[in-house]
Amino acid sequence: MHNRLVTQLALLFLIALMLAYLTYRFLHNFEEETYTERSEMSSQARRNSLLAAERLLDRLGLQVESRSGRVYLIEPPEEPGLLLVKDLGAPLPQARVEALLEWVENGGHLVVSPGLLQDEDLSRPLQEWFGVYYVREEGDESDSPVSITLPQAEEQPLAIDFDQDSWFEVQSDQSYWQAPEGEMPHLLMFTWGAGQVTFLSDNNFFTNEHIGEQDHAALLTELASGQQRAWLLYSAQMPSLMQLMWRWAPLLLVSLGLFILALLWSMSRTTGPRLCEGGTQRRDLLEHLQASADFSWRVDPRLGGMERARRQVEKRWLASHPRLQHLEQSARCQWLAERTGMPPEAVEQSLYQSPSDGGQLIKSTGNLQRLWLALHPQSKKR
Repeated sequence: MHNRLVTQLALLFLIALMLAYLTYRFLHNFEEETYTERSEMSSQARRNSLLAAERLLDRLGLQVESRSGRVYLIEPPEEPGLLLVKDLGAPLPQARVEALLEWVENGGHLVVSPGLLQDEDLSRPLQEWFGVYYVREEGDESDSPVSITLPQAEEQPLAIDFDQDSWFEVQSDQSYWQAPEGEMPHLLMFTWGAGQVTFLSDNNFFTNEHIGEQDHAALLTELASGQQRAWLLYSAQMPSLMQLMWRWAPLLLVSLGLFILALLWSMSRTTGPRLCEGGTQRRDLLEHLQASADFSWRVDPRLGGMERARRQVEKRWLASHPRLQHLEQSARCQWLAERTGMPPEAVEQSLYQSPSDGGQLIKSTGNLQRLWLALHPQSKKR
């Protein structure tokens, strides 16, 4: 018993020693390295340019929703929160602007970037309400970020890559805050009731490609401070009809698709007995020739095969004796009659005149045979 216990302890000691040696070798021969590999952008990120901003706000604890279209500009949300509009798009009607400002007055924070309009003569009711005018002039491109300081974080200036070619001009009696100080501000903040309206000269720095640069994420965090919900409108384009139908009536689309499939299946089925069972059988070539001749004879006994035979015989004679091409019809028939021993009238009747009855057809066919044999005498031997 004592020897068995010693053996087990020695075996456990050897196993522990082996594990310690393997651990030592692993730690001294392998080291941890981190690789960063950029993958392709997902289809969701390609569709939603504010997807990274949505993920950031979600990590901050906000309830976030990203949408396209102008639904929240026309009918604002019921609850207060942050409404970030990437592209304001076409001017809003005056009634919609008033409804939107009523939502802001109840504690909402509206962040918009006016952008360019195709028709610069159109009015901008939302901007005109606050006396804000969007200015854009092409100039020298500058890569240097703009330093701004927000009122709630004056001790922390933020570096933002605003477009240097666009800025605001303000003609308003209302109190507002702008950044940077002085001329050509890129950010304007207006207090409206319990909420705020923020104008950005551009907000391309909030997109997936640029939100991780400079202090763009910090600016979005400051704009969303104090809010519990956020809505991001990443496109001013209205959804297509199919997208709206799939969003609001998916069962209707599924039913319509099943109906079309059933209709196509029913159209592929027969509705009566088949004319003939089984596949068609292959026939001999001579049977096809015989059938073609019978058909031509039924349509017009004087034409059909007779005309083809005439052309074939005349073509062979013209190819063998080119001088016939320069002779008139009567002279050509006389020349052929001298070579074949046939009367000129018979040659002309067989080559150029239509048979008037069945007897004449048989005679013309025999004369054509004689003309062919005169041109090919070796055919008589077969």
